[in-house]
Amino acid sequence: MILIFTGDEQIDYDISKKIENSRVVYYPDYILQEPEADILIATVQPNKYNFTDFMFKVREKNIRVILLLENNKAKVLKDALILGIYDILFDTFTIEDIEKLIKEPSSFSFVSQYVKELLDSNK
Repeated sequence: MILIFTGDEQIDYDISKKIENSRVVYYPDYILQEPEADILIATVQPNKYNFTDFMFKVREKNIRVILLLENNKAKVLKDALILGIYDILFDTFTIEDIEKLIKEPSSFSFVSQYVKELLDSNK
């Protein structure tokens, strides 16, 4: 089951119509309780959890995350990488980009440039 949690009605609709076995969800607790969730397509959005705590809980359930971000300067990028979220799309992405990630997850080499920047900034 692919859960869609973007907070954007048009994106939610477009993704759910194009991707089989998907469901739009509106509450973070639903995501944490859904036993058949395999993939979460999400953006950073306000909810009762902060981003890092929520994504930690999601990853702890071994749910793969496809994270949709504004750009590679997003404040949450570091936390996402630490949590093993490598499937990241930056604006502007297409539904086809999301479909490709569902079929072919990103490898560490895809995000290594961002990890290197973070490591270099900590020196």
